[in-house]
Amino acid sequence: MNLLTQFISYMESERQLSPHTIRAYSSDIGQLQIFLVEHCNLPDFLDKEEKNNSWSQVTEKHLLKFMRSRMAVDGAASVGRKVAAIKTFFLYLNNRHGFLGNPAALLRAPRNQRHLPLYLEEEEVDQLLDVGFVDDELKLRDIAILELMYACGLRVSEVVGLDIGNLKFTDAVVRVMGKGRKERLVPLGQAAAKALKTYLEKRPKAKAGDALFLNARNGRLSARSVSTLVKKYGLVAGLQKPLTPHALRHSFATHLLQNGADLRVIQELLGHSSLSTTQRYTHVDVKRLLEVYDKAHPLATGEER
Repeated sequence: MNLLTQFISYMESERQLSPHTIRAYSSDIGQLQIFLVEHCNLPDFLDKEEKNNSWSQVTEKHLLKFMRSRMAVDGAASVGRKVAAIKTFFLYLNNRHGFLGNPAALLRAPRNQRHLPLYLEEEEVDQLLDVGFVDDELKLRDIAILELMYACGLRVSEVVGLDIGNLKFTDAVVRVMGKGRKERLVPLGQAAAKALKTYLEKRPKAKAGDALFLNARNGRLSARSVSTLVKKYGLVAGLQKPLTPHALRHSFATHLLQNGADLRVIQELLGHSSLSTTQRYTHVDVKRLLEVYDKAHPLATGEER
């Protein structure tokens, strides 16, 4: 078993990273292997019986050359993830395989230009969720997903990972498994609870450990399917901005902040490990405050008294 295969096993069993992160890191290290063979004359990496000293030949210059090559085709965010994957991999080699030195120790992710998160105004959310009475199981499922995502600010991976037992109607909360397999409890609003109960009455009866949201073949709904249906309902509602699951999550956080919620509380509800990640929403709120100021303050237009 070569080192990359062992690393993937380590991420699955010990670090318990999400399948999406494991696939991404595996792809990133695989890209690095190919680059080292084709552009740095380190041929051992394509040997199925990879020798342990293959990775000990890698230098910081090799890694910087790889990053520069990827910047030409990928965005800063994508290269930043590759840096994270490489740093994690070499730390693993240090700690588990006794490798001396770490060529990735001083690597830094490229600066990523921060964009304000796309979100819906409250009126646009009303427009999206203003769905008439339906009696179709799949449409009831879709309505429940939209209500839940906006009410709880869940990631799409968290939505599709929910089991029926994660819903606690008596406590009005949903138990969510977030990034890094960290659990959190998120309050379940009345509208979302009602939509979920209506859907559960219509869908096939199941046990607590069964998937909450099913596809047409009664299998667990995929993240791609949720993204597709969210986009579809945004178009049906006539929204002028592209709707994604993350836009609903951003809307949840933005509306909480605009209505006076503490930033630390929003951090807990979103499952952010760092407050700096949550602080992006303060930029949206400042923008809104300036708009209100321009409309309401008597001196905002620069007119003299």
